[in-house]
Amino acid sequence: MFKKQYKGDFDSILPDFNFVDNLVQGFRNGSSQNHSKKQGRLVAAVLAICFLVRGGFIASNLNKPIFTIIAFANDNGGECVNIEESARVELPFGKISRGERHSYVDETGKTIYNYDVGFDYGGISVTGDNIFSVTYASETGELRFFDSVMEKQMNDEGKIKVCDFTLPVEVIHPGKDMHAIFENLWNDGYFDHIKNKYFKDKNCDIKDYQVMFSQDEKHKKDGLWLVEISHKFENGYPFMQQGKEVTATFYEELGAKSFDVNWTPWDAINMVSEDGPIDFANLPSENITVKVHFKNGNTMTKQLKLSFNSNGNLIAEVITR
Repeated sequence: MFKKQYKGDFDSILPDFNFVDNLVQGFRNGSSQNHSKKQGRLVAAVLAICFLVRGGFIASNLNKPIFTIIAFANDNGGECVNIEESARVELPFGKISRGERHSYVDETGKTIYNYDVGFDYGGISVTGDNIFSVTYASETGELRFFDSVMEKQMNDEGKIKVCDFTLPVEVIHPGKDMHAIFENLWNDGYFDHIKNKYFKDKNCDIKDYQVMFSQDEKHKKDGLWLVEISHKFENGYPFMQQGKEVTATFYEELGAKSFDVNWTPWDAINMVSEDGPIDFANLPSENITVKVHFKNGNTMTKQLKLSFNSNGNLIAEVITR
């Protein structure tokens, strides 16, 4: 116990280097020759202590984990800004605005008014050396993280998409019953050529798969659906995280982009859509806890506070915990 206390006391020493310089100079100017060896030993001891203390101070700061929170826009050229501590920063994304006013009649016959809402999407990330993973936790908004490396690996291994093919729109017309019609045609043998090609060693029960219909401009012009059949995941795709907390892990091939997450303030968007006057500065603020795990086992946490100003711009502040 005494050893630990002594070490703590020693590590807390902050030497006065001016005092050391004066002490050395005094020894140099001394007239006594009898004490020169003792003086030399003392000077060496004092300098050794100073070196140890100063060296320990430098080493501890070199090993101190450091990271910076950044914000990026999904468009506008992907503009990115650093969010420094003790500063209020206007972000390149997150601007909220009102559009046109609309109305509809609800089930009681009452006319309801609301507004279109504009929101410039983007997200946050971190930069720093030797970061292993980052955990983001939101209080009021929604976080989304897409693990592109995992998605590619699973897709290459055939764990996501089974197949895709085109289908004339006249076979399945657009509407809410499209999936039911597709299932009936599947079970009646209409798609046996698809089964023979892609489902030879697979379960053929279409209820165990996800079927998606899409069209690009060429498909629309040709009157075709692009049908994609994928494996179904009961709890969603494992490479997609969405909710109040997400964790991003470092990938060498992605570098700093490994830690990019998107953020959406649904409460604020809903309030802006409601009828009536609105001051964007009164919209609910957000607190996101950013916990960084370093490769050496150290962790560091910062608090990111997000709020809107009266013009609807998103403002950020960082607090170290």
